[in-house]
Amino acid sequence: MRSTLCRMFAVAVFTATPVVTPSLARGAAPAPAATAKTTSPMDAARKALDEVGDMNYQGKSLNEVMGDLKERAKVSVTIDPAVYQFGLDPNQPNVTVVLKQVKLKDGLQQALAPFNLKCGLTKDGLYISTEEGLVTKQFRQRVSVNCEGTAFGAAVKQLSADCGANIVLDPRLKDKVNAAVTLKLDDVPLETAIRLLAEVADLGAVRMSNVLFVTTTERAEKLRPNADGPTQPAPGNPVFPFPAGGPGGPVPLPGIGVPGIVLPANPAPAQDLPAVAPPAPATPPPAPPAPGKP
Repeated sequence: MRSTLCRMFAVAVFTATPVVTPSLARGAAPAPAATAKTTSPMDAARKALDEVGDMNYQGKSLNEVMGDLKERAKVSVTIDPAVYQFGLDPNQPNVTVVLKQVKLKDGLQQALAPFNLKCGLTKDGLYISTEEGLVTKQFRQRVSVNCEGTAFGAAVKQLSADCGANIVLDPRLKDKVNAAVTLKLDDVPLETAIRLLAEVADLGAVRMSNVLFVTTTERAEKLRPNADGPTQPAPGNPVFPFPAGGPGGPVPLPGIGVPGIVLPANPAPAQDLPAVAPPAPATPPPAPPAPGKP
């Protein structure tokens, strides 16, 4: 009887005790709800440029088209100042494009085609230039790298996603893309960063137009004769930072297009040099004596 009462008391105590879940034990706070993944500015720009709609520009200037694009896509738009050297006036009403249900980026490419211009994304937004100017801009964006045992493929894909450049990993690399790389670079061109990362991973990179292709060193050497060389920095503006008559403004150089030749704004007057007497004419040799009479 006594044992039966003990068992009944234990059952009553167990059923009356509330169950404590691990998440609430010891005063633990409830687990926070999963937060939505934030969208990077580059991803937002890509999504906006992929939006489908009508594009109707009748006799608009390039500046007006770029302003409308900036408003629709909510992305910064920059025109390469170098294109103005080819006689392009962005204020002239010479853009006419009528397209139905087209991606914004495709319609923009068609609007720029008559001017032989291209557009592409960079860290700073949409950039418009010549084809070579766009390639140079994209591959010479300044980046920093801080890899400590990072998978090579992950590092390259992140740089490509952040900068908008076409960096392609050879699918035949397989496990080599997972090679751990350790490299620290500060403020270098994107192309330089990719080439050095490839070198650390015992791989090679070749540029083919607007694509940087990463493959094995053997394939890279095989492709190199038909590939493009590394991009070069854009030539500096041949302007000396002093105005005519004093410092504070530019002085255009004679012979534009020949960078590196700089003339001073106020050249020092030529110093008088001592006169040098011209050399005396050479004395003619004496005439030979006349032959004696026999």
